Amino acid sequence: MPSTPITPITPGVLGRFVHAEEERLAERPRTLPFTVEEYRSRLDRLRARMAADGIDTLILTSPDALCWLTGYSGRWYRSHSSTRFPSVHCAVVHLGHDRLFFVESPAHEMLVRLTTWVDDFVGAPESLDGPDASPEEFAAFLGRELASRGWAKGRVGVERWSSVPNPAGMRAIEAQLAGRGCTVLDASLTIRSVRRLKSAAEISVIEQAQSACDAGLRELHRQARPGMTELEAWGAYMAGVIAAGGEPTAMHETVAAGPPMPLLHGVSTRRPIGPGEYFHADVAAAVHHYHARATRPFTMGPASGPVTRLSQIIAGAHDVLLQMARVGLPFRQLHKAFRDYFAAEGLGEEGIEGWAGGYELGVSFPPDWVGEFCWDSSDDRTEAVIEAGLVTNFESCAHLAMVDTVVFEDTGARLLCSLPRQALDITA
Repeated sequence: MPSTPITPITPGVLGRFVHAEEERLAERPRTLPFTVEEYRSRLDRLRARMAADGIDTLILTSPDALCWLTGYSGRWYRSHSSTRFPSVHCAVVHLGHDRLFFVESPAHEMLVRLTTWVDDFVGAPESLDGPDASPEEFAAFLGRELASRGWAKGRVGVERWSSVPNPAGMRAIEAQLAGRGCTVLDASLTIRSVRRLKSAAEISVIEQAQSACDAGLRELHRQARPGMTELEAWGAYMAGVIAAGGEPTAMHETVAAGPPMPLLHGVSTRRPIGPGEYFHADVAAAVHHYHARATRPFTMGPASGPVTRLSQIIAGAHDVLLQMARVGLPFRQLHKAFRDYFAAEGLGEEGIEGWAGGYELGVSFPPDWVGEFCWDSSDDRTEAVIEAGLVTNFESCAHLAMVDTVVFEDTGARLLCSLPRQALDITA
């Protein structure tokens, strides 16, 4: 029996209420982070790269690629769900058409219409939400949809480096395409290469994310006290991020005490941070899923001599970046400058490895925020050169770690984090 009395409702009232709510939702305007013109420009650049790579049809499945091209933002992509829920998310682009279509569960049609600029929505069969659903059923449905448009032929690109769909789903899609006579190839780099250099609009959003990240670190600095657990410190950081307009990111924003490696690749725990300890906030913040990063060492009380000296060394690597980096410079020359810098600071004589580098930042969804392009001071063979519009994090490490976000521009490198580059003391 119900614990509270059931409120009587006149017949028909519930149905009218639900119908009115659905109509009200349908009237809600789309909310896009960027203009439709920005998204169309991305589609044009993607189709140009498809032509260069010899791809006729491209099936985008990764959450970050879907968001980058269409604006779509969800939180359930079925990548690691029950076997009764195969992934049904994709956007399909054809070389000969300036329109794309979006496939999703019919239950998410309104979510697609509210968060994307795409008008051509194709609902997956409702049976794919039932107990007998299978990846093969979705693959067969997608194959029929492509064939009906004349797109199930030639060279078809898929994202083999995406976790969506999972391996079972990707195998089914590739088998379906091959069975229709298509040549299937991995187009992960086709998509990622177009996304690498950021537009002015994208950089503006990353700057907003950096402001939120910085606000979170300042709030952590304000709230931190000896005895606070790592999780409580993380909560203080996130409170500052959210208050400043930021969002949670694609990975856990770790606060951890002790040596940064391997602890910063773990998660925050309920371990208290004691007086005199040092810890790192190895964090990021996002706006519209675009990420910016920062890491600073903190000390519960005045920093020891070794912590102060190591902080000065890793902070100095940021100056090397600002002095050296310019558009057209081979990354291997920048890498050598970092190796020379750390050697001059005497780290080798102390048996400590100094390292600097970074990875591409941009729009990211769980489980990772690490973008495709990576660079590091140990690489003396890369042929990559610095390009305007590239945005990466910048990590400087010598036992301690200090991280920033760097935008490579025509005028040089620009660091976004506004916090001082030093160990931050916490005085109770």
